[in-house]
Amino acid sequence: MYGKIVFRAVLLAMSCAMLWAAISSLGDSQTEQMPYATTVFAGQKPVRLTEDNLVDGLSVLPLPLPLAKVDLNAGILSVDLKVMDEESSTEQVYRGMAELISFAFEHTSNVDQLLLRVLAEDRWLGTRYLLIAADVRRNEISTEELSGLRDIGDGPLTEDLQSRMHVTQTQLWKSRFLSE
Repeated sequence: MYGKIVFRAVLLAMSCAMLWAAISSLGDSQTEQMPYATTVFAGQKPVRLTEDNLVDGLSVLPLPLPLAKVDLNAGILSVDLKVMDEESSTEQVYRGMAELISFAFEHTSNVDQLLLRVLAEDRWLGTRYLLIAADVRRNEISTEELSGLRDIGDGPLTEDLQSRMHVTQTQLWKSRFLSE
């Protein structure tokens, strides 16, 4: 007699669980059919950049120039890009800068400053020469200015963009990339 009661209780509990699952899946199929219940556009949330995910984050960027050095320290991301051949263009440098600025400020939540250097590397001697550097701060550059940097092509940076990005151009940069 006691066994029948336990058996019925277990059978009733399983039936309730199956009925609950059927009701909840019925509700899911209805919300999938309603257009207002689905997400049309979901932007990627900015991530907290750490030493653990720094390489993964940077490795997916479509950079036209290779990375030479990367460092993250207390909200400051330092990146060196290197120019290794004669075929590199001003447009590639600006596009690489724009990609890194976008990554630092649009795709992360904790980077407030990007220290960016572009270096020329002499393959024979193994020496590096600074071409152009920028000290970009999150609150000093807008989406429009970033878009302008992407679209500038091979021309020189505007005075306003140079000022906002705290750009330093060496004589080597000016003679090799801006005199053409």
